[in-house]
Amino acid sequence: MMEFSCSCMQKHHSIPTETIEVSEHAIGKVAEILKGYHRIFLVADENTWKVAGKRAAELLEAAGMLSHTLVLPSPALPNAESVGRVLMDAGRDRDVYDICAFSRNPDYILAVGSGSVNDTCRMVSYRLGIPYGVAGTAPSMDGYASVVAPLLNGKKKIVYNCTIARHIIIDLSVNREAPYPLLLSGIGDMIGKYIAILDWEISRDRNGEYYCDTIADMVLKATDQCLDVAPSLENRDMTAIRATSEGLILSGQCIAYCGSSRPASGTEHMIGQTWEVMDVEEGKVPNLHGIEVGEGTFAAIEIFRKLYRETADAHVKGLIEKYLPHFDRIEALQGTLKLPFTVTDRARFVEGILRGRTFRDRYTILQYLFDEGKLEAYAEAVYDTVMDRYFYRTFREQFPEWKA
Repeated sequence: MMEFSCSCMQKHHSIPTETIEVSEHAIGKVAEILKGYHRIFLVADENTWKVAGKRAAELLEAAGMLSHTLVLPSPALPNAESVGRVLMDAGRDRDVYDICAFSRNPDYILAVGSGSVNDTCRMVSYRLGIPYGVAGTAPSMDGYASVVAPLLNGKKKIVYNCTIARHIIIDLSVNREAPYPLLLSGIGDMIGKYIAILDWEISRDRNGEYYCDTIADMVLKATDQCLDVAPSLENRDMTAIRATSEGLILSGQCIAYCGSSRPASGTEHMIGQTWEVMDVEEGKVPNLHGIEVGEGTFAAIEIFRKLYRETADAHVKGLIEKYLPHFDRIEALQGTLKLPFTVTDRARFVEGILRGRTFRDRYTILQYLFDEGKLEAYAEAVYDTVMDRYFYRTFREQFPEWKA
């Protein structure tokens, strides 16, 4: 268990995570880390099986700890179908059929992968009451240490409360070779934390919502850490891979310490995840979560900047002002990173903002503007700004005809 005392109203934060191993060739330590378990159910998808799953399974088999494996087809989506498949394959039937017996469950589930496989196994772990851990294969999101699983159920994306990984194993040599879009996804997921904390501060002051300065500072530190090394990711610099991986894990730990995703998910996630849902509604495979969140962050930044210029609310203006340097840094960083855009159509962009307000029951700047009767006007206005500042300036060579 990881824990610390705090000055906030909770006084104490703890999570049941036992081990966080971030190192080169960490997969080689999997049997040692998971010693004490004897029927481990390993889940991967076709891609993660190749880069880490097969090796982990061999080591667990050699140690007499492996129950069985399941390799999901790629791309494995974090949806009800994947959860159902893992749930149905979790138990092992006896060689001799016994109508009085139940299928034998494993004593541990090991997810080998990043967002989709991890969230799927987290839900199955929670439903079956079996501990689980994750061997990450890409620094693509902050959910390794999270307590929630955003899952596609039907044509909705629902954030479910779940269990937390008992062990987090991050093999930096595997992360280093992850496809570059996954590295960008991790940074896209992280840049939104400034928005999440600002939203949280506003809700604290307007609604009396619980807020923890220590956790907020930890999230901001993790975000700063990721942005410091982001320009080096394209070269797959190992220092950058490590710092990004550790920053993402720390952000997820803060979710767990708080007991909700509030410190790491605000307006930017609600917009980005709404765009994901819109794809699902149209029968499309959604884009990478962090890429959607990154674009949602650009939208949120411009919403806050516009409000800062126009508001007569001195308190909200003061809160926003603290974050303006972070916003400037993200805008400058986009010129180097070139986070891809998934939504450039005006109607779709605006719909994501308007529908994003009710994506989940969480007070953000979107609700603030809705209450003021300004949300629709802001959504329309920031579209032009975002397209000009973040899209056109970054990708003008590919889109010379673009006009904001």
